Amino acid sequence: TILAGIYDGNTGLLASKVDRIPLSTTSNGIKLPGTDESSRATGSRGGGVRCYWEGEGDTTDATKTKFRVVELSLKKLLAFCNLTDELIADTVALEAFVTKQFQAEMGFVLDDAIIRGNGAGKPLGILNAPCLVTVTKENGQAAKTILADNVENMFARMPASMISGAEWLINQDCWPQIFQLAHVIGTGGVPLYRESLVGAPNGSLLGRPITPIEHASTVGSLGDIVFANLKAGYWMADKGGINQASSVHVRFLYDESVLRFTYRTDGQPKYASPLTPYQGTNAISPFVALAARA
Repeated sequence: TILAGIYDGNTGLLASKVDRIPLSTTSNGIKLPGTDESSRATGSRGGGVRCYWEGEGDTTDATKTKFRVVELSLKKLLAFCNLTDELIADTVALEAFVTKQFQAEMGFVLDDAIIRGNGAGKPLGILNAPCLVTVTKENGQAAKTILADNVENMFARMPASMISGAEWLINQDCWPQIFQLAHVIGTGGVPLYRESLVGAPNGSLLGRPITPIEHASTVGSLGDIVFANLKAGYWMADKGGINQASSVHVRFLYDESVLRFTYRTDGQPKYASPLTPYQGTNAISPFVALAARA
């Protein structure tokens, strides 16, 4: 299984889609060279890399790129479970069942950190990322609504090179409105939502797959619908997957065994800020959210 048990088909969904960096058993973190890029304008791409069309005998100025150091320092996700010896003896495959439940919970907590982690003792999440682009609501838009203009404007803020790997992360309470999204043409319209397709089992919106997640915010709040490319925009480092250990000594007087689960990981977005496009003024990013409509 992905991430040694973290992903069970229902939780750990986001953790399985990020740009994952496995660490060696002797490492507690990693420093990655990140490009100091905030604009796609000539002279700013790649942090300042330039190339020139050159005629014979011409010379050009040397250029260099600016780098920033992205540091991932492993944080610990920890859980304990006490089991009486009678319960272990009287129940078939109890430890395997408990292990599966705790792995699923760790996957859930990790996904929540990828979405809304504050970076303090846990990964830094998308909604707190300095590179997040927030699309404003439409003038006069009613509270707790999602409009075709909203998703079209969000789609336009994803870098063109990242669209093919992007997906919509939604709160499932958004479904009734998403089903009805359409681009109005005269007295009719063209639907923006399409039912299940290959590669998009939950349907697609503007051609990109939809993934409902429990961690998305309630309808009308920032984060209820997010357009994201996790592979292009998010780093996560871990060491060895989930570590499981048991002891009969910790609770010996109570005739209990203790199971302990630990998982060491860290993650954060790759970009330090939104990008100014090569042509145009609207900032773009691998993470785009719709502003609150309270």
